[in-house]
Amino acid sequence: MTIILMLQTTLKQLTLVFSPSATLNWCTRIFRSLRLLNFSEFLFSKIILNMAGSIRNMEEIYKKKKNFTYVPPTPPAELIDCSNFILDFTGRKFLNVGLDSEDKFNIIVQIITPSRYVNMPSDFLRRIFSLMGNILSFVLDVPQKYKRNLFLETDNISLSSMVYQGENMLVIESKTVNGCRVLLNRTDLIKLQYLEWSIVETVIRKTNIIRPLVLKQFEIIGNYIDREFTNVQLPPKTIEEMIIFIKNLKAEHIIKNIDLNFASQLKMFAAPKLAEQRLRWSREISPEVIKP
Repeated sequence: MTIILMLQTTLKQLTLVFSPSATLNWCTRIFRSLRLLNFSEFLFSKIILNMAGSIRNMEEIYKKKKNFTYVPPTPPAELIDCSNFILDFTGRKFLNVGLDSEDKFNIIVQIITPSRYVNMPSDFLRRIFSLMGNILSFVLDVPQKYKRNLFLETDNISLSSMVYQGENMLVIESKTVNGCRVLLNRTDLIKLQYLEWSIVETVIRKTNIIRPLVLKQFEIIGNYIDREFTNVQLPPKTIEEMIIFIKNLKAEHIIKNIDLNFASQLKMFAAPKLAEQRLRWSREISPEVIKP
């Protein structure tokens, strides 16, 4: 009986390590060896009955794990005049500050990790900085499982905490885009606090200097596209065709003799917005006007 118990324990451990098919192969080899040792059919059946349930259960778990697939969120928007800050190079965590053409060229902040990202208004990041004392106090505290703090919440984004892998984490999560959230640990937050004034200065410069220039040049490019559009024998009729048309324009012919020239970036990263407005114009519909 001791041998039987040892065999049962060994085979159950195999089901935890190997796939069900591999485990069955091991079982077959062991049973063949036992036959050579003249073990009775009764003992064989007893071992098999004890193992059958375990193998079936593990097979179901294995199938569930095998069928799980990670579905990443949609890629983050390409930002115009993007500035980059490194939070954790080893962990591949970065913070970007730039203008989002899909949000009326407002300044947004992106935090990007290897598998997730989150966008937030620059004002929300400033509110995070104002709460950094309370946040760090919590993160540096002893982790308590199932304890969750909600530090800040708006209609679009939330700032909360959680325990992950035995460590307190700050969770920044979008409430409008599914799957867009990031986790920041103690080291990330200390680095973020260290970069606070550099990030704030970058946001102020982009808001007061860069954004008005970008809006003005966006208008110039739009007028240039309108002129080129009328000179084409077969003008584009869909958004996709218009985007290709815009990206094929030569940036050096659009805006000249300007030190801060964003024509190339607008042509590449704001092409969908330009295409939408130009098609509206071509159909004699007043395009949407973006005001600074």
